[in-house]
Amino acid sequence: MIPTFLVRTCLSLALLSLGALAFVHEDDPKLLDRVAPFGGPGYTPGAHLPRHGRPQQFLPPTGSTSLLGTGLGSGSIQFPAQSVTLLSWLPLGQLAAGANSGNDCWGYVAPSGREYALIGLSNGTAFVEISDPSDPQVISFQSGSPSLWRDVKTYESYAYAVSEGGGGIQIFDLGNIDNGQVNLVNTVTSGGTQKSHNVAIDTESGYLYRCGGASDTGLRIYNLSNPTSPQFVGSWHGRYVHDVQVVTYTSGPYAGREIAFACGGFGNGSVQTGLSIVDVTNKNNPQVRAQYQYPGGRYSHQAWLSEDRQVLYLDDELDENGVLPTTTHVIDVSDIDDPQHVSTFTNGNSSIGHNLYTKGNLVFEANYRSGLRVFDVSSPLAGVEVASFDTWPGDDTDAFNGLWSCYPYFPSGVVIGSDLEKGLFVWWVGTPPVSLALAANAPELIAPGGDSLLVTIAEDAPGDLAVGSARLFFDAGLGLVEVPLVALGGDDYRADFPATTCGAEVRWFIGARSQNGTLWTLPDEAPFTSYRSLSGDVERVALEEDFEVGPAGWIAGDLADTATAGIWELGVPVAGLATPDSDHTPGGSQCWLTGANSDVGGGFTSLTSPNMDLAGWNDPILSFWYWFSKGEGSPQPPDKFSIRVSVDGGAQWTLLEAIDTPQHASIASWRHASFRLKDFVVPTGSTRVRFMAADVNIDSIIEACVDDLRVSEALCGCSITPGCSAAANSVGAGAQLSVLGSPSLTVNDLELHSHSGVPGQFGVHFYGPGNFETPFGDGSLCVSGGTFRLQPPQSFNSSGEMVRVIDLAAPPTGGGQSEILAGSTWYFQVWYRDPAGPLGNGYNLSSSLGISFCP
Repeated sequence: MIPTFLVRTCLSLALLSLGALAFVHEDDPKLLDRVAPFGGPGYTPGAHLPRHGRPQQFLPPTGSTSLLGTGLGSGSIQFPAQSVTLLSWLPLGQLAAGANSGNDCWGYVAPSGREYALIGLSNGTAFVEISDPSDPQVISFQSGSPSLWRDVKTYESYAYAVSEGGGGIQIFDLGNIDNGQVNLVNTVTSGGTQKSHNVAIDTESGYLYRCGGASDTGLRIYNLSNPTSPQFVGSWHGRYVHDVQVVTYTSGPYAGREIAFACGGFGNGSVQTGLSIVDVTNKNNPQVRAQYQYPGGRYSHQAWLSEDRQVLYLDDELDENGVLPTTTHVIDVSDIDDPQHVSTFTNGNSSIGHNLYTKGNLVFEANYRSGLRVFDVSSPLAGVEVASFDTWPGDDTDAFNGLWSCYPYFPSGVVIGSDLEKGLFVWWVGTPPVSLALAANAPELIAPGGDSLLVTIAEDAPGDLAVGSARLFFDAGLGLVEVPLVALGGDDYRADFPATTCGAEVRWFIGARSQNGTLWTLPDEAPFTSYRSLSGDVERVALEEDFEVGPAGWIAGDLADTATAGIWELGVPVAGLATPDSDHTPGGSQCWLTGANSDVGGGFTSLTSPNMDLAGWNDPILSFWYWFSKGEGSPQPPDKFSIRVSVDGGAQWTLLEAIDTPQHASIASWRHASFRLKDFVVPTGSTRVRFMAADVNIDSIIEACVDDLRVSEALCGCSITPGCSAAANSVGAGAQLSVLGSPSLTVNDLELHSHSGVPGQFGVHFYGPGNFETPFGDGSLCVSGGTFRLQPPQSFNSSGEMVRVIDLAAPPTGGGQSEILAGSTWYFQVWYRDPAGPLGNGYNLSSSLGISFCP
């Protein structure tokens, strides 16, 4: 099963203005592929929880397009993922004002154990605490020379940042980062050009290495014995170095040697591109141990050693040319004087491989438009993809957009990624340490007086769950409330809802934290997805459609419509530039869509519901799933999808919502919306709903779909309570009376079911206003205050069962004292013959029930 993570977008594909940014080469393909940064809100679920002294929080409102909504929420990006959980996401605009691209990332762990993500941006470096991965906090932003390229590494309690825009080496003091302070303490400009393409630090030896910055510029070496004032101590310029890993061997034949594994070549790195293995133990006189050009090399970009340092995994940035898929080169470096290209592996994607890192038997790769890819290299020469998260869902084209880098070394197990257009991602890779499940399906109704449900919370390993962290979170319209779950023993818990207002829509989810501070929720991506239940005893439904049978009174088009193409029709979606590949109904096929063979064009097209009689309804709720997207072009405000309601049969219409920024097809998805109609109109017996899709701009492709629509409301005051027990009869423990359906006069589907009666024997249902138990026959009479029979009498079938349908629209006596009205409570029982009964009276009575009726 491949889960998806969905997040609200306002992404525009207009070209980004990059006049202030620095580029290595005028024809660099990264310049040609630039697009505008993502402009939406990202995904920070923990920010909506009542923690850290925040004021009362509210769940994102149903139907809102201002906040992220996923799965069951509104508006979303769909991030395809396998075995990767999105914990949070901060777009560029939340990391720093004016940032228009992201680049490299790294991590820092404070002595306190708190974890921080460091991410390079077009205008500086951002420092983000991710100790609570669901609620990242931007601690500081430090400006730097404008550049598309920026790299940052850490040593002790300091961070060192460089860029192609110049500025030398910026040194940031992280010693007080737990208190929200990051300070620029020095800028080092020694060692030649102030530009650098990358920076590496051998934390074992305490030396920093600047890479590139100019043609044929290799490594510049600095001593970090004084971390705030690094001293330039040497260089190696045998080739241009794009990136490097430098390690000090502590055992084996190279013990005590410091070795640099440098990717690059002559000129800008593309001439005789390959791997340089350089012994930099003597900083004044680095020695080349090997120069190696692997087969098919186009641009040796970056590489990282396996943990045993026997194998090097290398990404070539230009060998994916529309023919060759994303390729990881495997080089045997067990003999650093004689490296050998021994293998390649691929997942078949066409995207560009960029940066990779190894951890244990895993290789974590940031592969631009195919996002994060994780390979199992238990067999070092044959990596197999085991996890992925695609930050550019539209395609895997070999273009320079999407995920730039990743960092998998936090002690908590959290992984981060930096994206050119979308900023900072925080993930969990693999099986979550805590998993949650409901013991039964989420209820459609929650009892207004309070309700409970059972929850299972399982640990991947004993001790993974933070004790006492399991919570029910719910919002019944008054803000988010947090209620601890009741531990029942083992993996079982109980979630208790307090009393809620009748008719309220209750949005809720379950959450629990693992020991590393991560919040795990049910459903996934809560609070932006949530379960929805109505507070009420019963639900009445005015209209419910999955559109699998036929139009059923729906009207496609209107005399006032102006669209010349893409008229609404009922059909099966066919995946296209802006259309979904299926309807929304599980197991279904059809939905309403704007033209099976053409998009909306030349104006607007309308879809109108059949008439609904909502006269006298108190709080009807309209809910549905919809799809609205654009395939290309730049939609302007006239291009929109709107939802309207009429209470006069369609003469006049009231706007519920207009969505005027459709999503690009690559990030569109089915989205849910719901509206309380009484917030907009007074429902009548002539209520209709209308959907309109408009495409006024000739350069955009607009498509809309609607599916799984429901208009309903919750009713309160209905209840069913047990009365007295049945006495034994000749065939068993006695006849039992139960109810099927609801005690709503409007719903009117109440049935009285009796079982365990005497087969073939005569019986009579009766009811009355009182509940008083008196011995009678072989059993007990439990109805008092006057009794009324339900005619005609019936008999138990051969299985000892009997069913009585009650028509609440036509009370049995047509009125008077026995009339069943909303707000009344009646007690029901069955009298029946039992000639062979145990007490010899010849008759007996069933158990009884008390039923309170509502409108």
